[in-house]
Amino acid sequence: MVSGVGSSSSSSASNAISSALGSSANTQFVSQNTFLTLLLTQLKNQDPMNPQDSSQFVSQLAQFSSLEQMTQLNTSFSNVLDNTATSMIGQTVTVADQSSSTGYTTGQVTGVVYFSNGPAVQINGVNYPLSAVQNVGNVVANAPTGG
Repeated sequence: MVSGVGSSSSSSASNAISSALGSSANTQFVSQNTFLTLLLTQLKNQDPMNPQDSSQFVSQLAQFSSLEQMTQLNTSFSNVLDNTATSMIGQTVTVADQSSSTGYTTGQVTGVVYFSNGPAVQINGVNYPLSAVQNVGNVVANAPTGG
């Protein structure tokens, strides 16, 4: 009798897991809602005669809490990066530029454009990703001297 309950609850659990993971396939990571859905499904469908170890649930919640905090930290860093880009307007910068014969371009930042993958600075009418910025200001790089 218990095996009948276990098999129907396990098929219910596998259906819930499949639908939860299927909905997160587009984002390619497990979202907070997906995690909670899986956790509740696991709790609803556990065998009453052999319940799950509660320490596993506490461990999973702690790991998820840590992941959530790292995600918030990443968002904060992105905001700082966006603010850094706007402070470059009017500054002279050097950016890596593969289309240039020297491999770099120097010019004044006339604007900032925000794309889905991050901000870009506009120099001489061309948008360069913020990661291409090599220096800000009139910096002259001298070779290190020995000694």
